[in-house]
Amino acid sequence: MVNARWLAPGSPSGLLRLADAEDVAATLAGGGLAVLPTETGYMLAAAATIEAAVLRVFQAKRRDVNHPMHIACASLSMAGHYAKLTPEARRVIGAFTPGPLTVVVEQTSELPDRLVTHQGTVGIRVPDHPATLQVIAAAGVPVTATSLNPSGAESRPVDEEALAELEWVAGEHVPVVVDHGSIRHTLASTLVTLTGPDGPRVLREGPVSAAQVREVLGQ
Repeated sequence: MVNARWLAPGSPSGLLRLADAEDVAATLAGGGLAVLPTETGYMLAAAATIEAAVLRVFQAKRRDVNHPMHIACASLSMAGHYAKLTPEARRVIGAFTPGPLTVVVEQTSELPDRLVTHQGTVGIRVPDHPATLQVIAAAGVPVTATSLNPSGAESRPVDEEALAELEWVAGEHVPVVVDHGSIRHTLASTLVTLTGPDGPRVLREGPVSAAQVREVLGQ
């Protein structure tokens, strides 16, 4: 069973107390896992640059390693270090995030060539939660943006039962940031690809509509 450390935002703005944020960031930077809130549900986070940590997320979720995960960044600047942001990508990410939108673009050499990338591409997400962005910024690297549930199961708010459904290393220490009020969307994030010969395409329509994306892209 996992050894969870339960945390909650400590300020009216939704930020963690600085000591808590640094502790969670240090866990991620050290190759550990954390549970973080977003506007579409909780995500199981690991430093996307540490392959062994990302593999732990796959194991915990019992997820096929042939299905890479997207990554969550804290800013356009961070995203631009790990992905090749075209003007189109900057427009879309700038217009809809932080928020429920993931954009698939070409990766840079700063990411592993598996687990969080696929055929030279990566999905970029900037979640809409102050504490989550705070932790990612403090860690200094993007984290895995995957829901907190076994692969194929429904996502739900975090509690002891939800954690028990995952495969943990015995005694594993995992900080869990709880803010149930942050979940404002029942649909997964809208997924847009800006790669390939067919140009921009909405692969999955979520809270951000295809029409909104097309308008920003001038289509």
